[in-house]
Amino acid sequence: MTLRHLLIFIEVAKCGKMSLAANKLFISQPTVSQVISELEAHYEVKLFERFPKTLCITEDGKVLLNHAKRVINYYNILEETMKNPSHEMPLQIGATVTIGNRLISPILNKFKEKYEGEKTRVYINNTREIEKRLLSNELDIGIVEGIIKSPHLVVTPVKEDKLVLVCGVNHRLASKNIVALKDILKESFIMREDGSGTRDIFTNFVQAQGYNTNIDWEASEPGAIIQGVINNHGITVISECLIENEIKEGKLKILELKGFKWKRMFNLVYHKNKLLSPMLKGFMEEVKEVCKK
Repeated sequence: MTLRHLLIFIEVAKCGKMSLAANKLFISQPTVSQVISELEAHYEVKLFERFPKTLCITEDGKVLLNHAKRVINYYNILEETMKNPSHEMPLQIGATVTIGNRLISPILNKFKEKYEGEKTRVYINNTREIEKRLLSNELDIGIVEGIIKSPHLVVTPVKEDKLVLVCGVNHRLASKNIVALKDILKESFIMREDGSGTRDIFTNFVQAQGYNTNIDWEASEPGAIIQGVINNHGITVISECLIENEIKEGKLKILELKGFKWKRMFNLVYHKNKLLSPMLKGFMEEVKEVCKK
């Protein structure tokens, strides 16, 4: 098994077809097929289910894909470092949308005060995407509020957060302070995209009661969700820290939902095999310091 095997395997997994992978890599399809067969023989597992028009990666294939991406990423870092020793690799930071809107800037400001000149690169997305990139070593560290599923990642709670159910001040529910689940089941919801920690927590709660949420709007940007709720296109569940101004201005109304646990944690997340460099440790300390406030 060589780096070439892994590069070809990653491309096949990405394309879903050996012919497409062959075209992108400028090699023949039989060569691609042979490499996949050699990998399957080497590990004694099936990496893809073969269907007439496509390939479907197996669970064993997904495991190999995560590790293969990490290996290739480490190799690229090695090449860059050895060929250009003076080159400083930026710290790759992942943050979920809620944290990106409220916390990442003050964290970076504090970090750069102590580590002047150190380079950082920030990637904002939902918890699911941050988890994927941590597993493939595309990110050094993440700050998320959603549930991390992989046992290969270390999760450290750093700050308590509170979710709230909100409606517009002119919404029919605005006259209530406390609502039951049955009161809101027929309401239109404006929620984050699938993979968001906020959405997962609320929809899991609703499904545990034997119901589904009526999601009519889906958005990855909190600002769009907030404006939709203000204009009575639906209600939402959102981090309280994102709507502080709208509550003060009387544009939104917080409703208490019976039985729902509103508190959650913001977490620092990194791979258990990650080498914790002084810069990475320093960043983690600054995250904890900012999150104390």
